[in-house]
Amino acid sequence: MQVNDTIAMYVEELIGKLGTKKGKKGKNQVEKTTLSTPQANPAYNLSLSGKLPPPIWSNIRTKSEPAMTDEEFENAIKALAVEFAEKSLEIGNSGKSSSMINKELFNFTQSFINGKYAELENQYVSVVSPDRKAAYANANFKDSNKVYGNEVSYRGDNELMHWNPSLGWATVTTVAEEERTGKFTRLFIDTLKAYEAEHGVKIPYSTISKEVTPINHYA
Repeated sequence: MQVNDTIAMYVEELIGKLGTKKGKKGKNQVEKTTLSTPQANPAYNLSLSGKLPPPIWSNIRTKSEPAMTDEEFENAIKALAVEFAEKSLEIGNSGKSSSMINKELFNFTQSFINGKYAELENQYVSVVSPDRKAAYANANFKDSNKVYGNEVSYRGDNELMHWNPSLGWATVTTVAEEERTGKFTRLFIDTLKAYEAEHGVKIPYSTISKEVTPINHYA
């Protein structure tokens, strides 16, 4: 059986990880907004204090202790991929109309990638993340709205995060984070392919994905 590579491309697109290009598209993938806009939240109105609002650390990846061993992480990633495959197949084989199945697959994948996938990926990648909290605490914002550290970013500099007046705080992915994120994604995708090969099935996916902006979560 020929492995269905379309599902791999589909999931990668929804995760916002179609490759690791460094152009404008790549920049959007690795520099992700982590706060609401000033218009959406009055607390971010800089005219009140003239100071940058503090980051919402629950939305920003920073150094953390491993939640489990790498072997346990890899088993958890594989189990997550199998769960995704089985639920997708359940929806695809529900007997409902194609339009309803298409919509349910889209909604499920959005929820899954933004939920369980993002949570496990954050635990896995933050093991190699820089201590952005410490870097922020030591940053000098008199001349810049950027936070620097000792780690090298994917761009080759040492910027870890910055404030954007329109978008809020955004992080810049380090080389180590990018590599570990790629490892997570590859293992997830490889498990989906292995599942297809072992069970002789093709995991269904929603074509709606081609019409939406890829999901962006933790930087």
